[in-house]
Amino acid sequence: MSNDEKWIDGIAKDNVFHRRLSDLRNTSINQDHIAALEELNKPRQQTMFSRPEPRKKTILSHDDVIRIAFYDDGTQAYNFRYLVRRLEREIKRSKRYNRAVSVMIVAVEGFDKIEESYGVTALDLAVSTVADMLIDLTRQEVDMVARYGNNKFILMLPETPGSGAAILAERIRKKIEVTPVEYRWHKLYVEGSIGIAYFPGIGSDAGELIAKADLATDMVLDKGGNGTAFCPV
Repeated sequence: MSNDEKWIDGIAKDNVFHRRLSDLRNTSINQDHIAALEELNKPRQQTMFSRPEPRKKTILSHDDVIRIAFYDDGTQAYNFRYLVRRLEREIKRSKRYNRAVSVMIVAVEGFDKIEESYGVTALDLAVSTVADMLIDLTRQEVDMVARYGNNKFILMLPETPGSGAAILAERIRKKIEVTPVEYRWHKLYVEGSIGIAYFPGIGSDAGELIAKADLATDMVLDKGGNGTAFCPV
């Protein structure tokens, strides 16, 4: 087991991450996966004249491997595990060269209502719309946007102090608020609650930064949502 994997296993045991990682595990298996598992578990009728069916090999393309390893299923965002590894490396670099790095967690309010009123297809469209919006508002090839549970995204912002992250957070919040998810003839709206943590200042490692950004997000939600906040030092 590599050092990165040991580190990820360590933070997975922390209570702050337990709920988020459970959500990720639950959402990582879609209906296609379930159908495939049910097909594999079906008993096959054999007779004395039957020949065993040859096992079909699944050949993944290079693009498939990249997608599974690095990206979220259903959006253009990265997956959480890959972002954590990159964040750990980025903090080491920031400490070495005295650079800033910020972490932002965006909780999207309204996904549940969309699913209840319009179904899973509308929900998937809403999730992918918000993911694309976050990617468009961040710096290409510099920042990272990843899925962080059912209704949350996490952003890693290298070379960005807390003040810069706060400006971006407010820009993201306003963009989410006014941009509709266009589903058939409906215009569906969601809102964003955003928590921020940064190094140096709030948190000294990847786990602490993520936990404190998550705490700041919960603080915004507790106050009614649709806002931004730093985690208290």
